[in-house]
Amino acid sequence: MSGNVTSNPMTVPFLSRIRIYPVKSLDPVELQEAEIGIHSLKYDREFAMLAEDGRFINGKRTGAVNQLKAEYDLAKQVIHLSARSGGEVESFHMVNDKALIERYMTTFFGLTTHWLHHTKGELMDIPTACSVSVVSEASLQSLQHDLNGYDLENIRLRFRANLEIGGVLPFWEDKLFGAPGTGIRFKVGDVEMIGVSPRARCNVPPRDPFTGDTDKSFIKSMMKSRADSLPADSLLPQHGNMYHLTVNTYLPETERGKILRLGDKVEIIETVQLQTT
Repeated sequence: MSGNVTSNPMTVPFLSRIRIYPVKSLDPVELQEAEIGIHSLKYDREFAMLAEDGRFINGKRTGAVNQLKAEYDLAKQVIHLSARSGGEVESFHMVNDKALIERYMTTFFGLTTHWLHHTKGELMDIPTACSVSVVSEASLQSLQHDLNGYDLENIRLRFRANLEIGGVLPFWEDKLFGAPGTGIRFKVGDVEMIGVSPRARCNVPPRDPFTGDTDKSFIKSMMKSRADSLPADSLLPQHGNMYHLTVNTYLPETERGKILRLGDKVEIIETVQLQTT
């Protein structure tokens, strides 16, 4: 197995990390627990930056988003922005200071920027259908071993998962999706989810999360690493190539208001048919 990562197969899978991304494409916040919101974790991807052409200002469009540092006080709905290279930090209320944030972003990106705010999961990459993304910590460690000596946090930020699973072997999370057209019902603590599909990756992971520079060897190296480490029971080949990581999961409406906590046990329940409409 690639990556030389080992784990006791008898260990119970558990939730080892929770991250949300209050602003789509900007820095995360790490949490001890998270409330289930509407088709997302509460506060996850509630804000986004939109250019005049109607497209998101994100890592797919420009590496400049990686050069913008964001820190948050979620209780006060305040964002602190600065260039990652250093300089003055400017603070804004994320709801009340819309015009000021737009002016700051427009200057930083050199693009007229509109500040969006939605609370019902509309700004997720796959709205409604994918509420959270899941990966195992061992998978990130395996990739770290194979990909040009990047540290683990660098790898973690390239793939921007919400939930990490500990106590498992690399790519254990492949058990959380089925063949195309089927899903896997599972629980994290008291929260029920449905694993829908592996996440096909785009041109964001090859960008350095701190500089925006592109590693042109990244995709090829990742696909080789993924193939070398593929679990024998993985159904990933049925979904296409090896350029996939993390699992798209759906949160049913019944789960709203429940709490995910670090240490919660992860339990697979059953395979289900996915709706195609």
